[in-house]
Amino acid sequence: MVVEIDGERSNVHPALPARDFYDPGIFELERERIFFRNWICVGRAEELPDVGSFLVRDLIGESLLLVRDRSSRIRAFYNVCRHRGSRLCSKEAGHLPGVIQCPYHAWTYSLEGHLVGTPNVVDVDGFDKGDYPLHPVALETWEGFLFVNLSDDPRPLAAQLGSDSTAYARYRIGDLRLGKVNAYGCAANWKVIVENYNECLHCPTIHPELCELMPLYQRGLVVEDDGSLGNRLPPGTSTWTRTGTSKVPPLPGLAEDDRHMYWGFVAFPNMFVNLLPDHVTYEILWPRTPDRTDVVYGFLLDPGAVTSGVDASDIYEFRDLILRQDLAVCELAQKGVRSRAFDHGVLPPQDDLVYEFERRYVRERDTA
Repeated sequence: MVVEIDGERSNVHPALPARDFYDPGIFELERERIFFRNWICVGRAEELPDVGSFLVRDLIGESLLLVRDRSSRIRAFYNVCRHRGSRLCSKEAGHLPGVIQCPYHAWTYSLEGHLVGTPNVVDVDGFDKGDYPLHPVALETWEGFLFVNLSDDPRPLAAQLGSDSTAYARYRIGDLRLGKVNAYGCAANWKVIVENYNECLHCPTIHPELCELMPLYQRGLVVEDDGSLGNRLPPGTSTWTRTGTSKVPPLPGLAEDDRHMYWGFVAFPNMFVNLLPDHVTYEILWPRTPDRTDVVYGFLLDPGAVTSGVDASDIYEFRDLILRQDLAVCELAQKGVRSRAFDHGVLPPQDDLVYEFERRYVRERDTA
């Protein structure tokens, strides 16, 4: 079922059809036209600290191998041997001994992806190792984040990120370091989670602790009256914790106004970035099935705060509380959309960001 969501914004607009949140056919279309065409964040460069470090990521059934090569460049490949298609690496992360070796027949590749060894294969005419490198995957970085793109001719990553690629340069996200990474499972479609992030009509009911810090959220809003997405913290507070303060020092180089603000944006299709005076967080959604999504939530701090072991537990615990509240109601929504009584939702003006997400989603999904 193809749905047009276009034209001028009305006061009330129908949301996506319910089946878009659970239909396997829709999910397969998303896989090919959204997740395999767009740049998708797969982690941080610092997760590959040394030559030979590797990560394996599963992007809706496509296993990808990321490795730091001998020149310290990070490369991405399909995690599949050119001989008979065996999976090369099964662990999620680790360190390779200078080469990538298939566990099946021991075909061996350099960290740059070149086929360098084929044990027990005799030299024959027509077989040239140079013809069988690992299949590469396009990779770009932004502010220390690694993005991959599975399309044949991807546009530049900066074009996909738009103004968000430069709007927060003052936070020097690329210089920050991981303080903690949490993983969650959610029995909901990935779009349910994106749409939850893009509105705050649920905040007064679901997030009373957050609303104490953000008066705007008590009104069910995420956008200031001037249309900006930056939300001012109340006097006497400087971060998101139960007390509004933390032991983590402010990020260096921020303007005075930024020391009292929260900023957030969605890197379409499945990444959220939140910027606060003392830390930055990111959230990556990994769709597994039409009604199952894994969530990775990372915290970035000033390098000095990480190396000194500053206590950031109040920041971590508060975000864990907020995210668990969000994922719980997303699971309720996922159950509800399967009802025969529910055809589609309704988007009032306060859901403008949800509406804009759905417009872009439909446009990209339905473009052959």
